[in-house]
Amino acid sequence: MSEESARREGIPFDPKNVLRTGECLRQLLVSTIEGHSDRDRALWKWNELTMKPGKIDHFCDELMRLASEMRYSGNFVKEKACMGITTDPCKPWALQSLLPDEYVKYINLLRQTSPQLEEVAAFNLSVTREKHHSNPEKSDDRQLSTKR
Repeated sequence: MSEESARREGIPFDPKNVLRTGECLRQLLVSTIEGHSDRDRALWKWNELTMKPGKIDHFCDELMRLASEMRYSGNFVKEKACMGITTDPCKPWALQSLLPDEYVKYINLLRQTSPQLEEVAAFNLSVTREKHHSNPEKSDDRQLSTKR
């Protein structure tokens, strides 16, 4: 803003004010937009986050990092942890009866029990494969009877 413009608007003119320069305005705009893009990027990562087999530590670490960055807590984090678990260990995890209420303890329990959950899931998968390979005519244990 020039001295003449400031006088017309009735604003005191300060030639040393950093807000007078276009560079300052550009920096303010970039920092404002950058904050939104960081949040958008974190939200995208949050939505895409799933556990890869054998990578429970990475999953839990990333979950807690993103929860902190997005300022999520409580049931929202627990729900994301449950939704992000791969399908194989998800069933044994859901069958556990005593899950902690506090989300940090919930994530720590998931981290500690995940190797056992993955072993159970691998065993169940091997048993299922054996059933299918030993009797190829039956694709499922349940046979539908048809009335004629």
